[in-house]
Amino acid sequence: MKTVRPVALILLSALVPLHCWALESDRNQPIEVEADRLEIREQDNISVYEGNVRLVQGSMRIDSDRLVIHFDDNHDLTMLEMTGTPARFRQLTDDQQEMLGEGDQIDYIESQSLLVLRQNASFRQTGDLIKSDLIRINTFTNSIEAGGEQTQDRVKMVIKPRADADTAQPPGDKQAVDE
Repeated sequence: MKTVRPVALILLSALVPLHCWALESDRNQPIEVEADRLEIREQDNISVYEGNVRLVQGSMRIDSDRLVIHFDDNHDLTMLEMTGTPARFRQLTDDQQEMLGEGDQIDYIESQSLLVLRQNASFRQTGDLIKSDLIRINTFTNSIEAGGEQTQDRVKMVIKPRADADTAQPPGDKQAVDE
């Protein structure tokens, strides 16, 4: 049985949700990680979770086959590597909108506020959907880039119509206010 050292607990406390899009209160919630196996390699500054991995922090949930958490010498988070068939994440925004992402590989690079979904990747928010072989989401600037490594790789985006009070009624059905 592997004993979890304090360094692993410090590492987990450094884990933060996806910056701007994330529910602000998530970062103040405890982190729970479950897996079939855990290996902590302090000399490599990583923790490796394998088998039915589930990480939960507030509204954020990550499910994967394997999760590798990288940290620096100060035990600050530098990168998360999630792999699975597929690896998935779910999180709520401050306005309670659900973000869903999946891919065979998902990386979160803390220093760049960059979430990268690879191979069979998809990202869904407020009913809109992006599918591609590669999706890069800057969680600080809220920008998204999608496209495959090869020229034949295509991006698919489905945009859900937004309800607008002025267009909710057919033009002939508007009634005058002062009738």
